[in-house]
Amino acid sequence: MLPTFKKAVQITLSNWPALQFAVQQQAGGPQSAAIAEWMVGVTEQYFYDNEDLEAEEVADYLATIMDQELNTMVEDESDVEVGQCLCRFYRLCVEGSDAQVLDDLSKIPVGMPSFRVQDLCEEEEEQSDKPPQLVDRLGALQLAEAPPRPEPEPRTAEQLRDEAEGWTMVQRRKHK
Repeated sequence: MLPTFKKAVQITLSNWPALQFAVQQQAGGPQSAAIAEWMVGVTEQYFYDNEDLEAEEVADYLATIMDQELNTMVEDESDVEVGQCLCRFYRLCVEGSDAQVLDDLSKIPVGMPSFRVQDLCEEEEEQSDKPPQLVDRLGALQLAEAPPRPEPEPRTAEQLRDEAEGWTMVQRRKHK
């Protein structure tokens, strides 16, 4: 067991926005926070049980846990970034470079800012109370006139039939 690596896993996972958001939204039910804590131990153990792990393997492992335990699909590839970070920390700990790991960890803020999903009506109310800064800035811009759009090419009978059946064929445009 590598105590510095355990700390690295704790801090890395506590700063993973996808995991923190899933916990805050209780995506895994009321036990979501306990699942996140459990993930620290099983992720650490995963490294001890498997030799020469690649970042993608760790990412797949974490994504599977997120999906199965927290009903959350990670599609922003942050799981790969977390996997890379954890593989680096593990390698440094095995090499005895705990000081480097601790230095790197000291640069990571502990905990994540809280997330909140807003009701659309609430968001509209908040926007109406704020001055339209962005709209003002856009109004001040001078926009160049857009070039005319080329006329679409006529469709073939086959394309029209496909569209009538609910299919739309997307084709590359021909360069002139």
